[in-house]
Amino acid sequence: MQLQLSPAPRRVPLSLQIVNFFNVIAQVGWAIFGFGMIFFWAFVMNADFSFVNFRGPHETVTGKVTRVDNTGASVNHQRVQANHYEYSVGGYLLTGVSYSTGGSLSPGAAVNIEYAGGNPSRSRITGMRRAMFGPGVTFVSLVPLIGLAVLVPATISGIRRNRLLREGLLATGTLKSKSRTNVTVNNRPLYELIFEFTARDGRHHEAKARSTFTKRLEDEAQEPLLYDPADPTRAYMLDEAPARPEVEPNGDLRGRPAAAVRSLILPGLMILGHGTVLLIKSGLLS
Repeated sequence: MQLQLSPAPRRVPLSLQIVNFFNVIAQVGWAIFGFGMIFFWAFVMNADFSFVNFRGPHETVTGKVTRVDNTGASVNHQRVQANHYEYSVGGYLLTGVSYSTGGSLSPGAAVNIEYAGGNPSRSRITGMRRAMFGPGVTFVSLVPLIGLAVLVPATISGIRRNRLLREGLLATGTLKSKSRTNVTVNNRPLYELIFEFTARDGRHHEAKARSTFTKRLEDEAQEPLLYDPADPTRAYMLDEAPARPEVEPNGDLRGRPAAAVRSLILPGLMILGHGTVLLIKSGLLS
């Protein structure tokens, strides 16, 4: 039976919009981004960028080590020590902490302190770091960046799908080619399928679909699709998983509340967890 849709612009249920917005590829991006941000908070946010934010000229003064703590962290299998110290500038007693790897100082030891002339409270023990790790740990930022590189295009694709569901014209396409990509999702290969269709202007155009479940896209000689009448190169195969829309008998799009709830779980956890850390780091939440 031929698919019938209500005329554009048609109503797209919120649950179906959510499923498209947080589609399966976007879910992979959220997972990589969320996992990578754990290391970002642990390492990059505890990295010393003194070459940027503690540049000279500096004043110097002699200070005294008050306490040495083992941070529990290590660099190149050497323990990172937190060296607490105190020093005096203009009659005011100030305190600070500098970090070292390997050898440690002893409480009561005299040390040379560098401090910013305009802000004496910004200081460090000469030759030590102002944070737990050196700037080299910023390489872990590659993991959340990879996640964003997956997440952003997938989310944009979901937004475009929702727009086509609302405003697109219905057509059918014939499968021209199918090729396996280098991407896997849940241990399943991701395939790219190219369909050819005829728009209302009489010209032939192509629609691309990417899916790990290709049976739905190959079970009919003519697969239904929606295309943008203003730009037919923007097209969306209706049987493309996982956001396959269902249609009511009157042609209206049917909502997918259960799928929408499932698709919100991972992004919701990522936003809640990392948002809380961000608020703590910014001092807005104690």
